[in-house]
Amino acid sequence: MTTFEWTTLGLILFGMVIPFWLMTALAGINYEQNRRRAAKQDKRQSFVHEYVELSTKMNEMLTSGKENLPGPALAAYLRELKKYPEYKDMSILYLETVTVTGDGRFDEIARNELKATEEYLLGLDND
Repeated sequence: MTTFEWTTLGLILFGMVIPFWLMTALAGINYEQNRRRAAKQDKRQSFVHEYVELSTKMNEMLTSGKENLPGPALAAYLRELKKYPEYKDMSILYLETVTVTGDGRFDEIARNELKATEEYLLGLDND
């Protein structure tokens, strides 16, 4: 092969082929990063809606005006609050308004769960 042929081959290879595949790989990596970011953002938006739904259900149950509230349901709601550490300040303020009265086994479980949830949320670091 002559010098001209080697030069032409080098220009084609390094001027067109390698940059084309490099740009294709970079576009694929960028696409994957954007897809993951969008999926994470969608998950966070549903996370907010789940917290709002949980707090609304708890508030409805606690302000229903009934004398005997279901202890197992309250304990389950309190355990679910641990899944939302981003909203710990609002959860702690809300839990300060909740009081569990009664002598039953489920009342004792709800009381213990209330205390454990408050301690868990208070022990978290600020983000």
